[in-house]
Amino acid sequence: MDKIIIEDLEVYAYHGVNEEEKVLGQMFLVTLEIGLDLRQAALTGNVNATVNYAEVCDMVKEIMLTQKFDLIETAAMKIIEGIFKRFDNAETIRVILKKPWAPTGHHLKYAAVELKRTRGDCCG
Repeated sequence: MDKIIIEDLEVYAYHGVNEEEKVLGQMFLVTLEIGLDLRQAALTGNVNATVNYAEVCDMVKEIMLTQKFDLIETAAMKIIEGIFKRFDNAETIRVILKKPWAPTGHHLKYAAVELKRTRGDCCG
C-alpha cells in the first residue's frame, strides 16, 4: 500500500495528567503514516486524488491546540478520527505521538504511544 508520511510535526500543546503540564505546556512530536492508493494522484497530478499533507498538519495542530487531554493515547485517537473524517481515501492511519519532555523523573529521549487503525476499525 502507498503511504503519505509526515515525521515529527512539532506542536507545543497542553496535555498530560499533571496539572502543570496543562498550564505550562510542552513540545509534542507527531509522526503519521497514512495508507492509501496514490496511483491516480501520481498519474494525474491531481491533489484531490491524494491526502494533502499541509491540510493534515493544520488539522493535527488544531486538534492538539484546541483540546486538552490527560493521555496522549486520547490525542492520538482524536488525530486518527479527524483524518478519517476529512479524507475519504485514507485506508489506514498510523500515529506515533512523542512526548520528549515527559515528566518521568528519569532521563529519556521521549515517551510515546503508537496507534494504527484501518478505516473499518475506526470512525468510518
